[in-house]
Amino acid sequence: MKALAFAGVVALVMSLSLASPTGARFQEPPAVDLQGVDGLAPDASSIGVQVLAECPARWTVVEAVVRVSQPSGSGQASFPLTCIGSPRMFGVSVPVGTGSFQLGEAQVSATVLIKRGKTARADDSEVVPVQPTVLVELAESGQRMDDGRAVVLDVTVACPAGTNGLQSTLVVSQSPVIIGSNTYTPICDGSRHTFTVRVEADSNPYQPGIAQALTFANIEWQGEVFYGIDDDGALELIG
Repeated sequence: MKALAFAGVVALVMSLSLASPTGARFQEPPAVDLQGVDGLAPDASSIGVQVLAECPARWTVVEAVVRVSQPSGSGQASFPLTCIGSPRMFGVSVPVGTGSFQLGEAQVSATVLIKRGKTARADDSEVVPVQPTVLVELAESGQRMDDGRAVVLDVTVACPAGTNGLQSTLVVSQSPVIIGSNTYTPICDGSRHTFTVRVEADSNPYQPGIAQALTFANIEWQGEVFYGIDDDGALELIG
């Protein structure tokens, strides 16, 4: 009799749990995984972080946040996670909230908190190297000079203070067999600097119309080389 009574209680508890809307159940817990750091913005205003996160369908996201902390400063930023039952990658730009960010190591953490009657949580935390980001942007058009024997094109570069600019190359080409290149050296102080680069054609002159431009802006920090790249396949040559 006691065994039958106990079995009845267990069955009742299970049925109430399944029927109760507040007793929501899920097959998989939420998950969050830090995938790496994109780097320090040239003006040191933010650090980019890559996060992989997921949560079971029909749950509500209470919090999805990335935090970055250094001895010099800290900050946090939310990311737009929705519970669809499959993982998604997020690129999160974390702005500095107090103090200042800098090159070196940082403590980076990510938290996902979800709710559906009850709550569930996932966390990940790592100490990671924060490396420089190089931004480079080509002008939308270049100026033909000397009857097409050269093209003048603006290149804008920004890189963090404390890094060193290295010789960088700009290549301008045009079908079928027109090509030329020249160099410039980035200035790394956190601000944007525009370089007007003259590129001489190696053989045939550049013609008015569409050309292609490619540049690698190179810098050095602690013995390592970093670069930014811009590729314009629809550069307009005028003049």
